[in-house]
Order: sequence, then structure tokens, then C-alpha cells
Amino acid sequence: MMYEIHLYVPKTGRLTPAMLDWLFQYGQSDDQPEQHWPVRKIRPKALARVMLRLDPDLLPLPGPGDDVELHYPNEQLGVVLYVHERGVILFFPYMAYSVYSRLVLGICYTYIRYLYDTVGFWSFDPQLNVISFADDYQSIEETALLMDRIMPRLLSS
Repeated sequence: MMYEIHLYVPKTGRLTPAMLDWLFQYGQSDDQPEQHWPVRKIRPKALARVMLRLDPDLLPLPGPGDDVELHYPNEQLGVVLYVHERGVILFFPYMAYSVYSRLVLGICYTYIRYLYDTVGFWSFDPQLNVISFADDYQSIEETALLMDRIMPRLLSS
């Protein structure tokens, strides 16, 4: 099972719950005029190049349309950044609270912080229902504890 964090650049400079509601309702449609979109349109290939400046070992793969997937070079960690025209979805596996999970979370939150600092991305964690402008140690800790609570239930089912 994969954990996901959504990243967007809000047009107003601040991501709100109402914006997320709009995105989840209309974000898959192409018939919405640009002025209704609460987040900026991005160029996936250009953003992929920005990410490759931070981590040149990421493996870029073409996605559907103009989308780009950036895979962490160690496949066992399962970290993927899916870059689309409105943002990034960061995927990584649920795992029990351990040194291994802390390593994966550290990598992911480094990417999140870099995207905030360089481009202005805000993040939304749908598992924790948390909007953040730059994730910090507290978010890493909350994510690790959530995975620790959920993992035993996933293993028993």
C-alpha cells in the first residue's frame, strides 16, 4: 500500500481546504477555465529538471501525456515523484516505524522542503488531512506514527 502527499503551487500564495475541495471535484476535468483553477499550471519536464538539480540520481521516466515520473534510484525504497501539469504527487510505501521508514520519510520530506523553497509548493497529506507550506520534523514524526498505527492492521488483513 502506498502513502501519498500532494504538492501544489497555490495562485494566492496559500493553499486552503476550499481549494483542495475544488481540486478533488474538478481537477480531473479539462473543461474548467484557467481562471477557476486555484493552483498554478506547471511544466512537468521543467520541474523534473529542477528536481534533478537537487538529486541527479533520480530516474526520470515518461508518464501519460506530458507527465514525468521521477523514481528514487533504490527501487526497494519505492519513492516516486509523479509530476503532472498542476503539481506533484509523492508516493512511498507504508512501512512499520523503523530506521528504514525514517530514512524514506527523510528523503521524501527533503524533496517537499526543496519544492517549497525553490518553487513555492505547498503540500497536502490526505492521510493526516494536513495542509502545510513547508513540512518539518513534526510532520515527519506524525507520518511515522500514523504508519506505525496502520501497518499492523494492514498486515493482519
